[in-house]
Amino acid sequence: MPALRRRPLPLPKAEDIPWTELRRRSTIVFLWLQAGWNALSADEREQVRQLLVKSKGRPNRLSKAEARQLGRLAGRAASAAATARRLTK
Repeated sequence: MPALRRRPLPLPKAEDIPWTELRRRSTIVFLWLQAGWNALSADEREQVRQLLVKSKGRPNRLSKAEARQLGRLAGRAASAAATARRLTK
């Protein structure tokens, strides 16, 4: 079977990108993520860091208990981020 040829995606020119809008939206997303991260205690943040390092970004590399713990912490952070999101709308 012959290899499929991929067409390169058209890239926008730098002047075509709405930089002001991109920066505004990036700032908002950063603030949501920051709110979620700050909702966790220092010990919880360290647990998240250790679990992410151990998993190397692949959840299937964690035990079930570790994956549940990471999910619980991510849920708490996401809840705080969602609250921050509602406040910025």
